[in-house]
Parts: sequence; C-alpha cells; structure tokens
Amino acid sequence: MSNKLFSLQEANRLLPLLRRIMKDITACWERIIYKRTELECLEKDPTIHGSIEKVIQAIKGELNYLLDKINHYIKEVEDLGCFVEEFKRGIVNVPTLYHGRKVFLCWKVDEESVEYWHKLDEGFNDRRRIRNTAAFLGARPPVVR
Repeated sequence: MSNKLFSLQEANRLLPLLRRIMKDITACWERIIYKRTELECLEKDPTIHGSIEKVIQAIKGELNYLLDKINHYIKEVEDLGCFVEEFKRGIVNVPTLYHGRKVFLCWKVDEESVEYWHKLDEGFNDRRRIRNTAAFLGARPPVVR
C-alpha cells in the first residue's frame, strides 16, 4: 500500500487526470466485453472452419493488448498514489487521514468532486459522505521549525 497521503484539496486537484485515466480504462473494458462476446460466438459456432482461426487469433491478440492497456492505466493511477477499486464503474480510492487514522477518500468517475470516504477494510458500498472537511485536512503533519 502506498505511503502517500492526500488532503481533500490535493485529491480534488487530481480529479482531471484521474477522470481521463478512468475514462480510458472504462472504454478499454467496454471494448474487451465486445471482443470477448465476439470471440465466444465464433468459438461456439459449429460451422466455423480452419480459415476463421486467423480471425480468432487476431481477436485474442487484441484482447491481450486491451488487458495490457488496462493494467498500464491502473499502474498510472497507482503511481499517483491512488488505487483503482473498481475499473468497470470507475471507482478510485485516495489514501488520507481522518482524525489521525488512515482511510480512503472514495471517488467515482461521474462525480464532480471527492465527497465520500470509507475505512481501509470497506468498499464503495460502505462509503460515507464527507460532513466535516476539516477532519481531512490533517493529512499532512505540520512542519516543525
């Protein structure tokens, strides 16, 4: 797990980039579903002859390529210090501190800003609306001079 912690403001500043990456991920996923369906139909068709094998192999190659792309996009999110909770719906977790304990800010690609959080052992369905934004500002320890 990443050691990087974000304030609520920092998380919101990441959203334009996260939104682009998550839209790329969901677009890849939709293409994968389409290609998987196409492949299943071809493989189940008893009338298929050997000549279609090249088409099947091309589809399998494209599926592998799309899966590699999704993995690359997920790594981009992780390199930012965040975590993809669910790429099908575009859900990202951003680590922060809430009253001194590590939790996740939880954001979904169609949301304008980060407005929810959940504990580390919880998921999207357990998230709570942020009521006290000041509780998340402690993500960075004060600088002692």
